Amino acid sequence: MTVNAAGGSKFYIGTTLAINEEQSDSAVIAEFATDTYKLVNEAEDIGEFGDEAEEITFTALRDGRVRKFKGPKNAGTMNVVVGSDPTDTGEDALVAAEDSNLDFNFKVELNDPTSLSGTPSVHYFRGKVMSKRLQVGNASNVVRRQFNVGVNSKVYEVNPT
Repeated sequence: MTVNAAGGSKFYIGTTLAINEEQSDSAVIAEFATDTYKLVNEAEDIGEFGDEAEEITFTALRDGRVRKFKGPKNAGTMNVVVGSDPTDTGEDALVAAEDSNLDFNFKVELNDPTSLSGTPSVHYFRGKVMSKRLQVGNASNVVRRQFNVGVNSKVYEVNPT
């Protein structure tokens, strides 16, 4: 199978353990793996994340042609939606992290192993929890929380096996 459903994927928040990104990707991934992570049990949607280069433009007078260049990379801001559960230690950690100005480590585990005994792909990154909005809605809604996570590092990916 070449594609997978998102169901079964997991979202974790780690600690503020510093990660030295001035080394090889494999060494950075090994550091991320040593952190302690809490599963956010009721994650419904973890949005999108990953590098996108800023567009830089230049227009020469001679030909009036706009030229595009790749600028700094931005890994985005994830909109993480969870079913509000006051007993979920992962959700509690997200709520507490919003009160901090520090970067936290995050782990996203997809449900995409390549065999029955395989391991799924894992994505590690650092970021700040920027918001913790409560979404009550109407009588037919599940109470949710929306967290925006500003990704402040490269996203490091471990391929599935």
